Amino acid sequence: MIAISLAALLIVGLLLNAARMRGRAAALSALEAPGDDPGRARDGDEDLRFLVAEGVVLDEEARLAAAAHAHRHGADIVDLVPRTLPVTAARDLVRHMSPPKDGGPGNGRGPGAAVLVTADVLERAETAVPDAISPPDLIVLARRLKHFARDRHALVVAPTLRPAAGDLARRRSRLRASGTIVPVDLALAAIPFALLVAEAFVSWPLALACLAVYCLQPYLVFAGTALRPSGLHLAALGRPLYEPYVWVRTAFGRWTSETERQEAAMRTDAQPYYDAELAEGVERFLEERRDTCPWCGADDLSVQVRGEDLVYHKPGSFTLERCGGCGHIFQNPRLTPDGLDFYYRDFYDGIGAAAAETIFTTSAHDYLGRARMLEPFATPKRWLDVGAGHAHFCAAAREVWPDTVFDGLDWGAEIEEAVRRGWIEHAHRGMFPDLADEIRGVYDVVSMHHYLEHTRAPFAELDAAARVLPPGGHLLIELPDPEWRLGRLFGKYWVPWFQPQHQHMMPIGNLKRALADRGLTPVAEERAEAHQRNDFVLAAYQWFARLAPDRNLPWSAKRRTPAWRVWRGLVWIVGVPAVLAGLLVDNTFGALVSRRTGTGSAYRVLARKDDHTDA
Repeated sequence: MIAISLAALLIVGLLLNAARMRGRAAALSALEAPGDDPGRARDGDEDLRFLVAEGVVLDEEARLAAAAHAHRHGADIVDLVPRTLPVTAARDLVRHMSPPKDGGPGNGRGPGAAVLVTADVLERAETAVPDAISPPDLIVLARRLKHFARDRHALVVAPTLRPAAGDLARRRSRLRASGTIVPVDLALAAIPFALLVAEAFVSWPLALACLAVYCLQPYLVFAGTALRPSGLHLAALGRPLYEPYVWVRTAFGRWTSETERQEAAMRTDAQPYYDAELAEGVERFLEERRDTCPWCGADDLSVQVRGEDLVYHKPGSFTLERCGGCGHIFQNPRLTPDGLDFYYRDFYDGIGAAAAETIFTTSAHDYLGRARMLEPFATPKRWLDVGAGHAHFCAAAREVWPDTVFDGLDWGAEIEEAVRRGWIEHAHRGMFPDLADEIRGVYDVVSMHHYLEHTRAPFAELDAAARVLPPGGHLLIELPDPEWRLGRLFGKYWVPWFQPQHQHMMPIGNLKRALADRGLTPVAEERAEAHQRNDFVLAAYQWFARLAPDRNLPWSAKRRTPAWRVWRGLVWIVGVPAVLAGLLVDNTFGALVSRRTGTGSAYRVLARKDDHTDA
């Protein structure tokens, strides 16, 4: 029975994964010929530039066809995929690119071969393009440029484009350029191989059947698609030997891209700052513990959870306490302003900028849900998103409200880049309470999405919103829900505790009363609808990441060694199945609990400013 179950699990998993990848590969179309009038493809060519990776051969036919495609489809960026891409690179492409959208995978990650881009995008991105660029560096550059293309970008196969040689030597860098966590990726790839080996010990006849499907999978992915990967037969028929070879080449690859060298230099430059700060100790970053609740003033306080930085593992220990009087949960003792600077540093910018960008670009479903909450109540004319960052929400919300003017407010420089990306019309840089009087009455909608819990003085932020909004205007707030039942299961590993950044966690009743006190009447709330299905998966990820954290960071007390790399790989061979199991539980048991209870890991409240209020 064990042998049959194991074989069924492996075969079904291989086939389902093949179907998933094939769907993405099949969505890749090949460039069409430029037409009878090739001169038409050259119209406006002075506004087009080709960025070609070293070793890639882009012939005139591919240039003309790409330019024609850009003009025909109004694309600002055309990311070209060689038809004969090396098989490992082709599999990585279809595994990691975004699922097809609106008939094509135009927002997928590219292979780093050749990219056509308009001069306007290059100008707004303020990005210098080197004369020579490696494939991994081109992947990084293309991912950045696509943010400035206002969704007008495409990923297409160029039949005559010749890829660069030596892909496996650069695979580690290529994966990192695509935003992939290499140890996790290797562990994920090793799971079916490990199951195949286990099946061989249990039942060799069934193992042979599993081996046949294992070797057949690459053919199932690419047969009949626009891609004709080079080395496909070797990778398929010799897969039991070829795959381990690829893993070893990837895990111990030493080739580094210019982007990685710049990142290393950034870490080196940051080292003196962290060495000096850590030498003085992190205890000084905490204020004196307070004896009363900052929300209601009660003195009935108890420890809710003790935590640490489980994302970047900066040193320090933090406590969230709960008020017995009103249920408010807050960091106590809280961070000083210097402490906030220390723990926010290199999180959303600097060293952590790429990782943060990856996270924000995967939350489109949540962004659309927030935007649609307003539909029964108003048609917004001007919308201000507070704590907007790069304005990912605003970019997504345009799908719901195409005629609305979106602006953003934040204290970091990324809010100004959001204007250049075209995701907002105007940037307000600074603290919301300080800018409130300058923008009073300008916006009929103000939103705060996972912003209020980061602030030191949430009442001041609500006061600012009440001042800014005109009578009849709406305030939309989304926050983590500290009353979510499953959150208590994970202790410090429940992601919304998010120490040390989250300063305040407000039960929905407290927030609604605070809004009403400011003339903002709640008109709608969403709890189950705002639930984010990531409790189990992120708790599992954080637990394993704590066992094997990234030591290649300037605040890490220990440095990487070959033994540590092996340990990290072993941890993730076990960790990846656990993380995948967490994902399954989130989308079954966690989703069921949310539907049955009508609550979730987050909530949204929409409030309307009273007509008679003039705050």
